[in-house]
Amino acid sequence: MISCSCHLSNKDHALTTTHSITAASKHNLRLYTKQTEYNVDLIEIVEGSGTSILDDVKKIYKEEFSKVLKEYNEGKRADRKIKDYLKYVSDNKKNDVAAEVILQIGDMEFWKDKSIEQWKAMTPLLKEQLEVFKATVPEFKVASAVMHLDEKSPHMQVIGVPIATGYQRGMKKQVAKTKVFNKERLEEIQDILHDHAEGLIKNHPEIFGDETLKPKEKGRNNDMSKEFYIRCKQQQYEKLQAQVDELEVQRDSLIEEQKAVVMETDKVVAEAIDKVADTEMKKEFMRYAMLEKPKTALGRIVSGAFRQFKEWWEKYKKPTVTKEVKQSTLEQLERLRQEIAKSERNKSKKKASEIER
Repeated sequence: MISCSCHLSNKDHALTTTHSITAASKHNLRLYTKQTEYNVDLIEIVEGSGTSILDDVKKIYKEEFSKVLKEYNEGKRADRKIKDYLKYVSDNKKNDVAAEVILQIGDMEFWKDKSIEQWKAMTPLLKEQLEVFKATVPEFKVASAVMHLDEKSPHMQVIGVPIATGYQRGMKKQVAKTKVFNKERLEEIQDILHDHAEGLIKNHPEIFGDETLKPKEKGRNNDMSKEFYIRCKQQQYEKLQAQVDELEVQRDSLIEEQKAVVMETDKVVAEAIDKVADTEMKKEFMRYAMLEKPKTALGRIVSGAFRQFKEWWEKYKKPTVTKEVKQSTLEQLERLRQEIAKSERNKSKKKASEIER
């Protein structure tokens, strides 16, 4: 007997942030720069762009929430408005930004000795399962569906946005994984997909032979195989690796900032040292310049040059500077005298006016 799996991502594997969607996109679309475990030629993009699942999710958010977001923001203070609903959901983490569903018929024990032709023959069958799932849960808007034939068994990974309406608080329409996929709904979905899978197995003996489907188990909304747990661990590893990569980028950025601060500090210190040195040089120069009887050759040179400069200053430059300073000072005094006189006249006029009243 073989299993039928329809697993909904939760807990550590939930798509709670945009970053987790990026990690899932990397896994589902095989966007690895270095890897030998997967084969991009053995995947098929069933729905979505095939280049970025996050972009596909953003498109759904824009289509589904733009109008209700605008209505919600009308009349609200700037600090109460939601500018970007996807970022808002991702940041507050009260709801998952999206959900992932894995569709599979048969585990790796069943598929390990099957031919590649039998594997490929599963693509249209799982596409049927997807259509049944979409018809059963129309409020789950599919952003991406990818068929994988490069792991231990053929399966389809579907990422979408579960949406609920009729909210009295907040936006009238919101992303709502727990409301769309409650326990009763999950059991209903599993029942419908189980019955459809049973028909697929009967109608395709070229794939399944005389195998039959495991009966549904009470209290479970999925029939998880060992391979599913392996895949979940792989996805968990992908998320952790993405976090490590981000931390490494932050570390490199901090190192560069530290280098820049050190360079700027060294520059400021060097400039301060140069200023102190210049001040000391000027003091030393004036000490030599003011000597009456210098004893060293350097002292005689500086002292002699300073005397020549002083003679030139007293004879040619000082009279001109003195005249200009005197003229400027007299002009300023005259302006001040006029302003005082004007102020006194205004006071006299004001006093005379008050007496007349």
